[in-house]
Amino acid sequence: MNSRNKLPVAGGLFIFLLLMGAYHCAYAQVTNPEAMPTEMTLWQTLKAGGGVMVVIGLLSVVAVAIIVYDIMMLNPNKLAPRQLFDEVMQKLELRDFGAAQTLCRRADNTIIAKIVLAGLERRNPMDDSAREAMESTARIELTNLWQNINYLSDIVAVAPLLGLLGTVLGMIQAFHAVPLQSASIKTTMLAAGISKAMVTTASGLIVAIPVLMAYSYFRGQVQQVTNRIEIYSTDIIKAIQNR
Repeated sequence: MNSRNKLPVAGGLFIFLLLMGAYHCAYAQVTNPEAMPTEMTLWQTLKAGGGVMVVIGLLSVVAVAIIVYDIMMLNPNKLAPRQLFDEVMQKLELRDFGAAQTLCRRADNTIIAKIVLAGLERRNPMDDSAREAMESTARIELTNLWQNINYLSDIVAVAPLLGLLGTVLGMIQAFHAVPLQSASIKTTMLAAGISKAMVTTASGLIVAIPVLMAYSYFRGQVQQVTNRIEIYSTDIIKAIQNR
């Protein structure tokens, strides 16, 4: 992984840890302003959020998995390498289609190779079958890239909503304590309800903010790949259909 790929990940991780640390310190001060040894641990704080925290935790795991996958896969120099394009164009301009196919089969994990192979397999001087096949392949491959990062966008939208749901449930729990006669029980339930409300809200934001940063970075990567493919595809189509 090159330094450019590491930068957004390190930045997102740093902000995530910073938010978690600030959140935990703030919560500890609220629960124990005198910083007594009996303050709640981070695990106890998270448990105070209730069942909604399980879903938020699962979302965070899914987000990390997608981010790691995208770091390894979403590289313009890997998906649309300039060197491969130049070599393929040289073969196509010489009308050496067999050599071009061989090059593309060796690099079949790139979008350029898939586009060239689709065009060569449907090459017909009498119609535009090759053009249609290449355009269809490019559209499918780029759609898959955009769809993959859209999952991160969905997580950014869902995580705060889950936090809001936890907030509502926590406030309902807190207000249920009002009719109780026992002051001690009332205080305990009020504290538990408000705790759940605050913990889930903060947790939803803690998940959403780093994921939003990652989504913004990967969106730029996909746009670079899209721009390259649009430029390369035009030249490849002309070379293959050159009659």
